[in-house]
Amino acid sequence: MKGKIFIILGLLCILGAFSLYMHNIREDENAGKMAAVLKEGVMGQLSEDDGVPREGEMPAVDVDGHTFIGIITIPSLDLELPINREWSRANAKIAPCRYKGSAYENNLIIAAHNYSRHFGRINELMSGDEVIITDVDGHKFTYEVVNTETLGSYDVDEMEEGDWDLTIFTCTIGGRSRVTVRCVRH
Repeated sequence: MKGKIFIILGLLCILGAFSLYMHNIREDENAGKMAAVLKEGVMGQLSEDDGVPREGEMPAVDVDGHTFIGIITIPSLDLELPINREWSRANAKIAPCRYKGSAYENNLIIAAHNYSRHFGRINELMSGDEVIITDVDGHKFTYEVVNTETLGSYDVDEMEEGDWDLTIFTCTIGGRSRVTVRCVRH
């Protein structure tokens, strides 16, 4: 009798793990689809670059009830995603989010989930790879990856330290640490 109970418990554990796996796959797919739709909405509102340098807070546009400051493009990963103006759990489920800073002040930090269609592959970035931020006024900021590091999940001070023009990060699977990519502006 004990053997049957253990077999049933084992099968229930396997079924639960499979259900969680399928949920994560669907969430990743939905995030990718939503980000693609919102990116088109942001791109449809981009202005022409007037050549005038900006300072301070980055302007934003609204698309379907969400507010975005621009687009992040990572050519080597074939990624092009809208950037939410501010981080929240809800915003991060649809697109990368500005965690802190501004492209105008050379201290922008962007966070995203580790979905494969968001920042799940930033650990593959190599020194010299490009990351491009396009603000809603059409200004392009081109950065070069110079460092990739792994920080603890609560290392907020370390995330914000340093003289980096752009930092992008995501959590590792399980959320125990953060893959952190540091970039300098060209």
